[in-house]
Amino acid sequence: MMRMAICLVTDSASDINETIARDYNIKVVPLTVHFGDQHHYKDREEIDSKKFFEYLESFDVHPHTAQVNPLVFEACFREIVDQGDEVVGIFLSAEMSGTYNSAMMAKNALEEQADRVTIIDSKMVTLGQALIVYEAAKLIREGKDRSTVERMIEEKIEKVESAIVVDTLEYLKKGGRLSAGEAFIGSVLKLKPILQLKDGKLIPKGKVRGRKKAIKWIKEWLDENQFDLSDKTVAFAHAEEEEYLQALKELIQKQYRPKETIDCRVGGVVGTHSGPGAIALCFVND
Repeated sequence: MMRMAICLVTDSASDINETIARDYNIKVVPLTVHFGDQHHYKDREEIDSKKFFEYLESFDVHPHTAQVNPLVFEACFREIVDQGDEVVGIFLSAEMSGTYNSAMMAKNALEEQADRVTIIDSKMVTLGQALIVYEAAKLIREGKDRSTVERMIEEKIEKVESAIVVDTLEYLKKGGRLSAGEAFIGSVLKLKPILQLKDGKLIPKGKVRGRKKAIKWIKEWLDENQFDLSDKTVAFAHAEEEEYLQALKELIQKQYRPKETIDCRVGGVVGTHSGPGAIALCFVND
């Protein structure tokens, strides 16, 4: 009896790069980015990263994002299972968005076919989510079955280490994640918050003054924890700041020699809160 193929599905908040999505046949379902009531775009499909940050600078209104509608997920899942295949869906942290819950609603709507769909809360966003999706894609290509993929990915999610440097506090303030006073003081002192993805949330990890010190902080964090990257895939991301990220990548590649690296460009979902200039790296510490 021929074994069912496994189709991997994620959402656009993963910022997974198009080459990986294409090479591993990953379906990327878009969230929606809204600039006021009149302008709304399907993330990655109708607005790319470059255009989003251009609009962020030019529009007077701060954007907001909307989760994927359950009916969109249902249509995606149904198309796959109707072909006789199975679904592994890995989505944006349930702590940050209703997208995961939308996917669960869509799965349940499939009724007798629901048992052919596995939904996983990545507890991540952007590069962390992309890395977990990529790890799942490799397991599927190796021939692992759906339950094995789920088990191994759940284990990897708990072992993700990350450092995200936000270049400006302005957009955290606009998005309600920071008070105006905190943003003003941070801007005057040129503070760069360093965040991490943990338990489905973005939480503070540290703060430094200036970009060079941010990269130095990451190096010290890697050294203090004695992380060995030589057998790991390291994911990098930037919010329209390739030169800044390149300085970090060169340091990591020269001094820590990771087994593999993947790149992501921050899109509209995360860019709404980070603003331009953010850089990040993450890896699974297993």
